Amino acid sequence: MHHTLEQRVAETIECHGLVASYTDKIYIAISGGADSVALLMAMLALGYRERLEALHCNFSLRADESDGDEAFVSALCQHHGIPLHIERFDTQAYARREGVSIEMAARALRYSWFSTFYREGKTVIAVAHNADDQVETLLLNLSMGTGIRGLSGMPFSKPSEGIIRPLQTCSRELILTYLSDLRQDYREDSSNEELQYKRNLIRHRLIPLFEELNPSFRGVALRTIDHLRSAEALYLETIERYREELLTEDKIELHPLLHHTERSTLLFELLRPYGFRREVIMDLEEHLKKGGEAGRKFQAPRYILYHGSRYLELLPREEGEKVSLSIDLTSKGSMPLPFGGKLSWEVLPMEELQGALRVPTTVALFDYDLLGATTLTLRSREEGDALRPYGMKGKKLLRRIFIDGKYTHQERREALLVCKGSAPLWLVGHVADSTYALSVHTRKVLRLTYHP
Repeated sequence: MHHTLEQRVAETIECHGLVASYTDKIYIAISGGADSVALLMAMLALGYRERLEALHCNFSLRADESDGDEAFVSALCQHHGIPLHIERFDTQAYARREGVSIEMAARALRYSWFSTFYREGKTVIAVAHNADDQVETLLLNLSMGTGIRGLSGMPFSKPSEGIIRPLQTCSRELILTYLSDLRQDYREDSSNEELQYKRNLIRHRLIPLFEELNPSFRGVALRTIDHLRSAEALYLETIERYREELLTEDKIELHPLLHHTERSTLLFELLRPYGFRREVIMDLEEHLKKGGEAGRKFQAPRYILYHGSRYLELLPREEGEKVSLSIDLTSKGSMPLPFGGKLSWEVLPMEELQGALRVPTTVALFDYDLLGATTLTLRSREEGDALRPYGMKGKKLLRRIFIDGKYTHQERREALLVCKGSAPLWLVGHVADSTYALSVHTRKVLRLTYHP
């Protein structure tokens, strides 16, 4: 007779069709912690041994402790005869390079590596998210702002990536009981107690406060997630009907959209599959709300949307197609960027900087009077573009900056420049030109900021 946890895992797999009879491999993502060890043991007990292999990520964040996790996982898999794949990452370097948190860096690296094992219809990657993780995800998404999709928790499977979550109906309490009953060791991650990580703050501080209000909060939250998941299914069904009615051949019919009371929601759902970011869609919504004239274009990494007289037309952006947008410096402003993020600008008196002249690469400062321009251009790079970086006497070709900085092909393709006329002033988010640098004579400062 199977343990309660094993029964729940079996029911989850069957109810949600997580593992098909033709699935050749089930890769278990195993950190060495209680959740992933419990998942491995349950899958072994349920008879999946011959199809199991394990994946372990060493994020090199906790020195000897990370190596200890790797050694524990290696010994555990060897004991049970499970093939193990190990990958080591320089997570901190990746986080610095991409300008993201350690949490986001680890997630991106983990799932990017997992994707190399996915073969459609042949493999799945089982991750050990549990019921408590669902509650934490609900609160995390709510704290940052989200829609119905973000409040519906993590899905039991993500077919496009082969991700499955067999442990998702099991609480952390049940997991620990299961391992205790098996007398199975696991690794404790000391970083799980560090409150600078958002999930830990939610787990150790926020959820206990909710449980003071309602001791059954976790169960109530899980039922709420189930209700929202059902509501999401109905919501998506409605969106598909609108998609069929309004979207034909990459053209969105404008007239019925303009008169719809929930236009912004429809725009988001219709344009999101084309890669348009929320900031760009909000800009489009504001343009339509104010009765903006036809002819304006809105940009995404792979598509350009044109506001026509009868349609919003979606045209694929060709490789190498150029971006060219105007920046009006006569007033403070901002604009969404086609490849993600936002650019803002303002002119302020020198004294308002309060000595803060050392700025990150996401900020560029220029002597506004010396610059002598009220309009700048944001554009794609061109052959021969060059900047005069701080600390250098002469100019440096942008091509050389890319090579020396080890920029990826995507980073080079998506690079944008703020220019005065044809002359580059700033490789956005990276390198500023020193031609119009601040000095003791500066009275007004142009501050450009890139918001990732």
